[in-house]
Amino acid sequence: MAKKSKEKTEKDLLQEISNKLDKIPAALAIQNIEEKNDKIIILKKAGFTSAEIAPLIGLTESGVRDTKGWKKE
Repeated sequence: MAKKSKEKTEKDLLQEISNKLDKIPAALAIQNIEEKNDKIIILKKAGFTSAEIAPLIGLTESGVRDTKGWKKE
């Protein structure tokens, strides 16, 4: 019986890289948007977490979660 490795497979690593690359257009798109709530909405829809959004818009992680943009579905 083969022991299950804790190391990520090549496929797992490629998927992780792909997921990160998919977020780049959203990070670039917010550069010309002034409203922080609008930025948060775009980044959240792109799959960013509050921890990833916070440094991009100059808020704390809890500050991001407290905004209307984060709470909006």
